[in-house]
Amino acid sequence: MSRILKQFYIALLLGILSSASWASVGPRVGETAPDFSMTDLEKKVYTLKTLRSKGHVLLVFWSTRCHVCHAMIPQFKKIHTQYKNKGLTLVAINVGFEDRDDVDDYVFEYKLNYLVLNDDDQKSQIAQNYRLVGTPTMELIAPDGKVLYRGHRIPANLDKLIAKP
Repeated sequence: MSRILKQFYIALLLGILSSASWASVGPRVGETAPDFSMTDLEKKVYTLKTLRSKGHVLLVFWSTRCHVCHAMIPQFKKIHTQYKNKGLTLVAINVGFEDRDDVDDYVFEYKLNYLVLNDDDQKSQIAQNYRLVGTPTMELIAPDGKVLYRGHRIPANLDKLIAKP
């Protein structure tokens, strides 16, 4: 398959995902995001509640096998760098079928500079609680736990969404 044709199919899939009504079957904007407890690559435990105590949290549900997720890495790195001192924590939660070693290797190879959570025992529960239908899926969570955004793209109005009232 040619590169242009692959890019077309990726763009088509993104368009379908972003406009389909089933794309937002998880916690809706205004609802409370389900709490979770997961480990990072060094097995340090994080909960959504603790992450929220520092400010807004952008959850990125991803997989090493997700080509769109891979293509978005530069944007995720930029968001992390640009917003980490403004109270936004970017958290990449691996929900793919790959094992811990595969995720560790991927994070090392692509030099991911943001928090990556990967807990093989919790993946299916997280996917169920957030009713995920595909990757990437992003949820912006306010410090009070309310969902401010849910979609398959980075919110265009991120500055406004995380601005303090």
